[in-house]
Amino acid sequence: MGDNKESRQMTRHPGKWMTPLVLLALSASLVLSGGCAKDLMEADTDPPTGSRITNPPEGAALNSRYIDVRGRAEVGATVQIRVNDEPKGSGAAYPAAPDEGGLGRFTVSDVDLGEEGPKHITGIVTDLYGNRAEDALEVNMVLDMTPPPVAFETLIDAQWDTVDVEGVPTEMWQTGLPAVTLVGRTDTTYAIAQARYGINAFTAERDSTFPGQPGEPDSVRFWIPMTSPPLTTSNPDSMVNYYVEALDEAGNTSSEMFQLNWAAAGKETSIYYEDGDIGYIGNTVSGQPGMKLAVLFQAPPWANFMIGMELFIANDNIVNPDNPYAPTTKPFYAYVWYPGGDLRPLSPANTGHIPFAENTCPEDTLVSFYLPNAINITNNEEFPDKQFFAGIEFIHRNNPYVGLDADPPIDSRSFRYNWSEWEMATTDYIIRAIVSDLQATGGEKGRVARVKPTLVRIVDPSKLK
Repeated sequence: MGDNKESRQMTRHPGKWMTPLVLLALSASLVLSGGCAKDLMEADTDPPTGSRITNPPEGAALNSRYIDVRGRAEVGATVQIRVNDEPKGSGAAYPAAPDEGGLGRFTVSDVDLGEEGPKHITGIVTDLYGNRAEDALEVNMVLDMTPPPVAFETLIDAQWDTVDVEGVPTEMWQTGLPAVTLVGRTDTTYAIAQARYGINAFTAERDSTFPGQPGEPDSVRFWIPMTSPPLTTSNPDSMVNYYVEALDEAGNTSSEMFQLNWAAAGKETSIYYEDGDIGYIGNTVSGQPGMKLAVLFQAPPWANFMIGMELFIANDNIVNPDNPYAPTTKPFYAYVWYPGGDLRPLSPANTGHIPFAENTCPEDTLVSFYLPNAINITNNEEFPDKQFFAGIEFIHRNNPYVGLDADPPIDSRSFRYNWSEWEMATTDYIIRAIVSDLQATGGEKGRVARVKPTLVRIVDPSKLK
C-alpha cells in the first residue's frame, strides 16, 4: 500500500521531489527580487518561523480517513507530518502570492488518519539549511465516519390515510392544513435534524433528550415544523417525497424517506353577520383619521387563511370635478387584528393595506379585495377557535362611508375605535371576511361563496357589556 501511495503522490505532485539545489535556486531568486529576508551569501543558522497549518483547522471534525494537510512555511522548507506521533508524509513549501513575508505554501497529500477518534497532527519544519523550527506545528481534530441514527416517528396535524395515486390506492400521510410538525428521533451525536425535499429544508426548532444505554449516546426526540409547498386553486394538492435527516459536525448524514400528500379543497368563503340583503343601503358610518371599524369573525373549521375582505362603500356625495360619473371615495387602510381576551381587537396581524388608490374605489356597492399576504389563522394561541377581527382605519375625514345594518337582530360583533378604546357598536357594519383553505390570494372569478355562518356563537354576552 505504501509503494502505491508513494507512486500516486509522485504523479500528483512531481514538484515535491525537486532537489534541494532547485529549491535553493528558487530561494535565491526570491532574494534578488526582495521577496525573502535571508541572505544566502552567508551561513543561515536561524530556525524557520511563522509556519502554521491551515487545513484542517483546530477542532475540526472530519469524516474522511485521507486528507490533505496544508499550510504556510518558509519557501524551500520541508514539513514532516505526524498523526498521533506516527509519520504520515512530508512536503516542501513553494513560492506563493502573496508570500506573507517570504512564506510559501505546502501540501502533504493523502495523510492517513487511521481509525476513528481524536487526532493530534504535528508538523516538523526544517529549512534548506537544516535549521529546525523551535516548536512543532500542532492541530487537534476528530475523525468521525459514523453518521448519527435517525428515525421518522409521526406527523402532527396529518393522518395516515389511503390516497389515490394514478388509480392505485396508496397509504401515506395526508393533511389539509397549511402546516404540520414532524417528530423524529436521533441521538446526541447529531448537529442538525431536518426534513428535506429537493433543495428545500426545514430544521428542528426544539428537542428533548432521554438517557441512552450505558456507554451509548443519549437519545433525542426532535420536532420540525413544515409548511406546504405552493398550492393553487387549480392544483390544490401535492404529494411530496420528504427525507428526515440527521447530520453531525463531521458531515455524516443518515436519512429516512416518507411521503406526505398536501390535499386542500381549494375553496374560499365570505363570512358575514348582517342580514345579507345588499340592495339599497341608507345607513352608513364614517370617521376621522385614526378611527377604526372592525367586525369579529369566526372562520369555519376547514379555513386556514384570512385572505381578503368585502365591505359596502356608500356614495360620499362628492362630485368628481374631472368626471361627474367617476367615484371620489378616498383611500383607507384594511387591517386584520388578533382578538384580545376581552373580545376586542388587540394588535394588528398585518401591515395596513390600501386596497384602492385615490378616486378608484367603487361606490354604492359591495366592494371586495384580497390582501397582499394571507393571514394564517390556524395558530390557536393567536386566533382562538379561528376568531379574528377585520376592518378599516380611516385616513381621511368622513371618508369613506361604510354601510351598516341597523335592523334587528344585532349580532354584537361590530366595534368602533374612538382614538382611545374599542367600543361596541349598536348596529352591524357591512364588513365581511374572505377565508380560504389555501394561502394563495386573488381568487378566481366566481369562486367566493357568501355564507352567513351557522356556527355556534362563541361570544360571551357578559363580556360585551
